[in-house]
Amino acid sequence: MFNIPMNTKGALSSDSLLSLNGQPTGGGLPTNNAAAPAPMNTQQNFNQPMNTQQNFNQPMNTQQNFNQPMNTQQNFNQPMNTQQNFNQPMNTQQSFNQPMNTQQNFNQPMNTQQNFNQPAQAPAAPRQRPDGGGVRLKKGQKMSLSQINPNLSEIQVCLGWDLVNQACDLDASAFMLGAGDKVVGDDWFVFYGQPTSPDGAIVHMGDGDGSAAGDDEIINISLNKLDQRVQKVTFVVTINEAKERGQNFSMVQNAYVRVVDKTTGKELVKFMLTDYFANVTSMVVGEVYNKGGQWRFNPVGNGFAHDLAGLCGVYGVNVAD
Repeated sequence: MFNIPMNTKGALSSDSLLSLNGQPTGGGLPTNNAAAPAPMNTQQNFNQPMNTQQNFNQPMNTQQNFNQPMNTQQNFNQPMNTQQNFNQPMNTQQSFNQPMNTQQNFNQPMNTQQNFNQPAQAPAAPRQRPDGGGVRLKKGQKMSLSQINPNLSEIQVCLGWDLVNQACDLDASAFMLGAGDKVVGDDWFVFYGQPTSPDGAIVHMGDGDGSAAGDDEIINISLNKLDQRVQKVTFVVTINEAKERGQNFSMVQNAYVRVVDKTTGKELVKFMLTDYFANVTSMVVGEVYNKGGQWRFNPVGNGFAHDLAGLCGVYGVNVAD
């Protein structure tokens, strides 16, 4: 485009100088024609194209006008500002990042999961039990109570347990046995429904609900008041209505029996039960008996598939229908 003025030289070629108004303008000498000098003016007229060349140079201004698109290019650069506007989505991206807070809100179900985990929480702290420091016995390990205290006359047989199934209702009872490991008589059987023995030597302190601290149930025994026919007192723990409710000793744990000197409050011996079977509904936990003038304790820990009425039959108590 910028070479257009260079092509105008073609208009000034020798062919253009050969004729002007139909007459030769060069290539020979002037004639005697008086009007010969006129061509000089014609040459002046011919020079007019020089002005035309000046006009032809106007495209230079046109070129300047052509440069106006440069301003247009500047206008074209306006999209750069648009690009800046396009960068506004960066703020939108920041807004998009707001779901991160939503994710934080999404994490709230973790608290729900904690709530869901509540059934799996550790059980309540174990109930506080007496720790009298007595001799810890194993199953079948018999112990002389009279050796610990030769003047022993009043004892407490204390029993306790924890329940896996809180619906279980456990009861402690005492059978006063004579010859043949049978009760002296039908009345020589102490439990929550008959709390005192016929000789007044044994007193049941009441049926516990298993919620209080300390021992669950306590049976007091005045050794010197026991009928002479009584050779042994057997202590049992039974589950009330176990068969009807489908309950058993697999729903019991941490059961124990301990013997305390009632006069001094000192714990003499303690036995933790170790066997909890699903086919067991009653447990013989221990025995107090007299041998050679000494009172002894035998930690038994044997289970039976009997309820309290069944044990009454085992020990010779005639239960009325």
